[in-house]
Amino acid sequence: MNAMNAFILWLTVPPLHYDNNPFPLKAALCSLRIIKKVPDLAENFVNPATALLREKHHGVLITGVQLCTELCKVSSEALEHIRKKCTEGLVRTLNDLANSPYSPEYDIAGITDPFLHIKLLRLLRALGEGDADASDSMNDILAQVATKTESNKVAGNAILYECVQTIMSIEDNGGLRVLAINILGRFLSNRDNNIRYVALNMLMRAVSADAQAVRRHRATILECVKDADASIQKRALELVYVLVNETNVKALTKELVDHLEVSDQDFREDLTTKICSIVSK
Repeated sequence: MNAMNAFILWLTVPPLHYDNNPFPLKAALCSLRIIKKVPDLAENFVNPATALLREKHHGVLITGVQLCTELCKVSSEALEHIRKKCTEGLVRTLNDLANSPYSPEYDIAGITDPFLHIKLLRLLRALGEGDADASDSMNDILAQVATKTESNKVAGNAILYECVQTIMSIEDNGGLRVLAINILGRFLSNRDNNIRYVALNMLMRAVSADAQAVRRHRATILECVKDADASIQKRALELVYVLVNETNVKALTKELVDHLEVSDQDFREDLTTKICSIVSK
């Protein structure tokens, strides 16, 4: 208990640098380990953790955001407190970050601190899930991040992926979800197999929210069925199967049958099974 009290005290120390590492940063990292091991102690860290969200030093701010995210996972009381007291401030912080001028200290490939971007998006996701008011307050900044972030850079794609996850997790906003699904559609045209596979997984989740928006990317998804990578082939085929309805069944089945003639031997069994299942359905 004495150690815990010491960490809580250090969380409140002004970020005076000692060996280039602020005390609150170290204390926040240690506090993360404490609440993961003993979730019942979470309530002791809520107030000092939320105070870190006002820090300007990015290292302290990142660890503060990460600590608050973990508190939201282990304690419903902490989640409600942070949601009520901090959502608007986090939205402002993300807005300032997204619109900040060039800063060599935090710049990575032309993007200001993608690590902080991602941590903020994950915390906002936790706060918006299941709460309409919190979700509504972050809609504008999520749309801004989704439209302004460059998708031709690794750091930009990482931010866009987290943004899409957040949009798909918070309470319903039809326009935002279409925007998120369109980003995933662009991911399918990326040369990186990992990005395409992640996009297919996310689109599979998105079908239940807005199947029509996903169907607009049918042609790109069908191209993934013809991909050389076996994992992408199979995942894309599963997605095509889910997208079949009375309107598109003939066109999709024809595409799959045409590909059956030229597909790899290893893939033909899966493809044939899905075609027969589609016809049966």
